[in-house]
Amino acid sequence: MKTLVKTFAIAALTALNFIANANYNESIPTKSQTFVVGMYNTVNTLSMNVMIEKTIDATLTVVLKNHEGEILYKGKVDKDTKVYHGKYDMQGLADGKYTFEFTKGNEIVKKEVNLITDEPTDTSRLETVE
Repeated sequence: MKTLVKTFAIAALTALNFIANANYNESIPTKSQTFVVGMYNTVNTLSMNVMIEKTIDATLTVVLKNHEGEILYKGKVDKDTKVYHGKYDMQGLADGKYTFEFTKGNEIVKKEVNLITDEPTDTSRLETVE
């Protein structure tokens, strides 16, 4: 008898949890994105490849800032461009954190880049035979 009551209680709580979550998710309005940004680094270089796919015809602003908030680059993606591919050379920049900001109206997507350049090190190996 105790097992039956426990099983019923667990089933009832699970059902209530499921119903509560289902109603909660429906009450939250979702805003669709009008553009999507993807970034990757080219292997063994300091070049950042940026891909932007837009779902509406609107001008998009691309801004590169350093860790102090200073604008290093500002450009625009035309409203007629649906898919944008850009390459940003970060060769002359000092090590540190940089932020790419992609803006269209009130919609902002930020992507952070941590730039670390490794100094070449001399890797020598010493082996002794006895």
